[in-house]
Amino acid sequence: MTELFNANLNIISQRWPIIASALQHASFDHLDAALVTGQTQTISVNGIQLSSRHDRMAEARLFIEQLPSGCKHVAVYGIGMGDVPSLLIDNPQLQQILICPLNIALFALLLSYTDQSEWLNDKRVVLVHQLEQNKLATHYIAITPDLLLIDDENAKLRDLLVLENNRAYANKHHTIDNPEIQQRLLENLSAIEQDPDAATLKMTHHQSHAHLIGAGPTLETHYSYLLRQRALPIGQRPLMIAVDTSLKALTENKIIPDIVVSIDSKITLEHFPENIPEDITLVYFPTLSKEVISNWPGPKFNAYSTSPIYDQLAKHHQKIRLFTNGSVIHPAIDLAVTLGIKEITLFGCDFCYPNNKTHAHWEDGMLGPSTQLQKKHWVLNGHGKRVATDLNFRAYLRSLEHYIRIHPKVKFYQSSLEGARIIGAQYKELV
Repeated sequence: MTELFNANLNIISQRWPIIASALQHASFDHLDAALVTGQTQTISVNGIQLSSRHDRMAEARLFIEQLPSGCKHVAVYGIGMGDVPSLLIDNPQLQQILICPLNIALFALLLSYTDQSEWLNDKRVVLVHQLEQNKLATHYIAITPDLLLIDDENAKLRDLLVLENNRAYANKHHTIDNPEIQQRLLENLSAIEQDPDAATLKMTHHQSHAHLIGAGPTLETHYSYLLRQRALPIGQRPLMIAVDTSLKALTENKIIPDIVVSIDSKITLEHFPENIPEDITLVYFPTLSKEVISNWPGPKFNAYSTSPIYDQLAKHHQKIRLFTNGSVIHPAIDLAVTLGIKEITLFGCDFCYPNNKTHAHWEDGMLGPSTQLQKKHWVLNGHGKRVATDLNFRAYLRSLEHYIRIHPKVKFYQSSLEGARIIGAQYKELV
């Protein structure tokens, strides 16, 4: 322990003894730290600078300028070099400043080599030990380097912060005035008028259990189980709802789902089997291509997402509104819940790349990024181990977890521990 660490820890011990104990027991030997010098100095950890090396204060002010004028309470996720809290305490209008370390080992390292006593002594500052993982503060600053160096227990919070930071970019292609969306809705107007509302499926499906099929790699481990389930009498077997990109994998293994859900404008007939069984029902959003809708051989039902792009259309052609936040898995699950399903088992809903594979059946890179590209992002799988993923998969996962949390009367199970751990879904071993 350094003298700086002891001086910083003395303040923390008096104000937050639980955090002080955690810091005393924290080891940062696994962190590769080095001093980096530019016009100023900063610390690099595992190749990531904790702040600018040229003008740290200017960078800290940029972070603080994100806050609305007049706010009196602020949370700071991460600490960086401590520059943001050191400037925040100069603002007399702030009544409370929550400091949320995202990696206790990283915090211990910072306290060992820098003096953080000024802001630690400020009475408005509160160090938070166990961070809320499901909800962000109303007004907050997220220190970017700390998000990259986060520890495992705060991974969900990191994903919420990244999701919120990227929300505007992610939504810009799904606005009401997007000409491509407007053209697609116009092209499918006759289908919207002719095909019934997916809500009417309640009249024909009365099961309480459902198998929800995604296209993730772990689906391949359950073909034999699913085939046996489909061989059960109709009144005894669970309802099977599959996402569009899983259908080729299923039919090649003689597994025929009850319902396929498709919503993406980029989905074409090439994503489906050459001969689609006529007894499969299609539930689609009108953003789906006209080619797929018109060539579907079986029953067709439509629905809208909760996005504002459907608000005007819904005034004249009312349809069920299904939850989605980027993944077709979302509305497929919401459809099951709408149909009265009380227990949902997830297959192939991995949100990551187990065994360095992207999807069941599909060759690497055919449905998105290739695993050959360097993966900087990760999630924890059911074993608690880090597995490579992409930012969009992480966002889909956290949105699903939020959905599960607000539907406590529905039981969710995941069928594999190799995919991402889905908080709120229990693991069920299936043989």
